[in-house]
Amino acid sequence: MVTKELEVWEGDTRRLSLDYQKMPYQHKFVIDVPQPVFLNALAEKLQNYPNATLIRGAAFDDVIEQEDRVVGVTYREGGETKSLFASAVIAADGRYSKVRDKAAVPYNKTPQDRDVIWCKIPIPEGWDKHKYYILLNGAQHVILLPSFPNEYRTGVNIPKGGFAALKKQGIESFYELVDEVNPELGAHMREHIDGWKDLHLLDIFTSKAPLWGKDGLVMIGDSAHTLTPLLGQGVNIAIQDAMTLAPMLAEKVLSSQPVDTAFIRQFQAERQPQVDFVTKMQQRQEKLLCTDSKGLLRARRAYYFILNRLRFMQHHILNQISYKRQRMLAAGKAV
Repeated sequence: MVTKELEVWEGDTRRLSLDYQKMPYQHKFVIDVPQPVFLNALAEKLQNYPNATLIRGAAFDDVIEQEDRVVGVTYREGGETKSLFASAVIAADGRYSKVRDKAAVPYNKTPQDRDVIWCKIPIPEGWDKHKYYILLNGAQHVILLPSFPNEYRTGVNIPKGGFAALKKQGIESFYELVDEVNPELGAHMREHIDGWKDLHLLDIFTSKAPLWGKDGLVMIGDSAHTLTPLLGQGVNIAIQDAMTLAPMLAEKVLSSQPVDTAFIRQFQAERQPQVDFVTKMQQRQEKLLCTDSKGLLRARRAYYFILNRLRFMQHHILNQISYKRQRMLAAGKAV
């Protein structure tokens, strides 16, 4: 699903519009690709490499270590435990990374002030399927992300740890949360969300590993630096991690050099500035989105008012979160 604009609304007032169409690049949009479609595309591409092997239907079990160096993994396939040895193991298994935990890589976890209830709903008639929406009402908000084929991935915030209490009140309590933000969307939810089975809880936290791995193991994406699910930035940053790592890793392995902590620090130094920028931006937004303080609500409106009028600030933000690769291409740099 192609998305061309981000809008923030508070009631009937549009507080912010970020227009991707005004960016000076060839591709003036972002795309939400469902995970199965993306993974199948990667699998199809992999067929062009005769030395590559894709194992499907297998489950990671543990890392294999020799003298505190990761040299492979064990995995389960068809009820059997098997071993696979490698020059480098990549942990790309998300915020609850089992690879990270089995390898005992230290990290710091920070809970956020909210959790999110996720669901998918058809895009309501008359709503723009090419726009992200953030809908606000005080500390309550709903995030709408256009997704293939014609749906919104929808996030409704609730207080941290408040899911069990909400369920006890019945499904009507969920509808009422959405009503508070947008009654039209609340009515649409009643048509398409039948009960709690259609809803999924996401525990919101951030985490950061001081070092993105250890000898023989490199972590990318949420396993190394968990972001909040604000506008899908976690997967965006993870893909950029992978695109940066791939040529660096190929050069290292093909020259028979060890994938050690020095290499991990080099890779991390390349990616850390963008990760830090997005993390700080998200933390600022988390604070503003979840506030019911009158002072912070005024600050939120002032922030959106200023950002809505300063094009260079909008371009700076979009360059970091959506256009890093195209910006490098435009500058004639290798990617």
